[in-house]
Amino acid sequence: MQGRQVKREANPLKFYSLLIFSKVPTFATSKSIKAGAHQSKNCKEYMMTIYFYGSNREIVAENVKKCYSMIKKYGFNAAMGKIKLVGSEDLTGEKLLKVSIVPKSNAKPLSIDNWMLNTEEVTDVNERATAKAPVDGQHRIIAMFILEAEGLLNFNEEEMTETVKKPKNMSLALFTASINNGRPWNYKDFGKSKLQTGNERIDYIEAQIQETGLKSDVIYSLYTLGQPEVKANVAKDLKMGINRLPKSLKLDATTQELGDKVLKAFKSSKISESTYDNGRLTKGFKLFYNEYKPEISQIQQLIALIDKNVWFDNQKPDGSAEAKQYYKNFEKWFQYMNESNNKSEETA
Repeated sequence: MQGRQVKREANPLKFYSLLIFSKVPTFATSKSIKAGAHQSKNCKEYMMTIYFYGSNREIVAENVKKCYSMIKKYGFNAAMGKIKLVGSEDLTGEKLLKVSIVPKSNAKPLSIDNWMLNTEEVTDVNERATAKAPVDGQHRIIAMFILEAEGLLNFNEEEMTETVKKPKNMSLALFTASINNGRPWNYKDFGKSKLQTGNERIDYIEAQIQETGLKSDVIYSLYTLGQPEVKANVAKDLKMGINRLPKSLKLDATTQELGDKVLKAFKSSKISESTYDNGRLTKGFKLFYNEYKPEISQIQQLIALIDKNVWFDNQKPDGSAEAKQYYKNFEKWFQYMNESNNKSEETA
């Protein structure tokens, strides 16, 4: 095996399923099967050998990262679902590829941010005869591989995998699709779960979304005024142990109080809830705020001034309004307000 050259696929994160051998050769594999020829100088020799088969869904690096974060934070819990494997009989006729997970950059050690897949086709009959491949859990397998390489996990076949057999009248491709038909949780699912993110300010924003019933992008815009754009999905990621908050984001008691007052101003205004419960409107308002940095008293006066139809004179666009058009509209109202205030002072 040492003399065989590794073939690099054009897209290293694509295709197939995974077959895994632990560092102690299980699954009746020969002790001569090692990752040796496939390992970079940054990989430890006890790392697992992996295989893909041709009927599985695409490997998505983002999904691997989410699995990595969850397992690193909470550990592998068999009650949440073991890795499901199929044996060599079910792999008959499938293209089988031996895979190595190696650093994308040899200048840095293997990590969740520095990995890629190298592959070579398996043609040896004896090697194929011992194969077991996961039809479910391939992203977790890659994540666990990296965690084991980092010394953060000990892979245990008996505790972490189970062998299943596809129905005789079903293709492996259809069996794979049927097992992987679960819908991943989206942002709304996590919102209903009432899980905490661990970030006090984000948890407060999430609570406002649940309490008011307003759209998540509306609340996030109002509670991050003067800050970089933050999308609601960051809360879902935080609940999974992944921190994707912008590094320049600075949420504190002041930004929270500002959000409370601006939201109250909209609720008390002539603008209907159905009108201001619009992500593009509040994004436009945030663009306006970030540009002019008005005082809260000016914001309250501005929102109270705006008519029910929102648009200043001829600012209303023909079609659906975008955030920049709302920004220009708030700007016009602000200019009008300041001009009116100046005239009042002159005549006083």
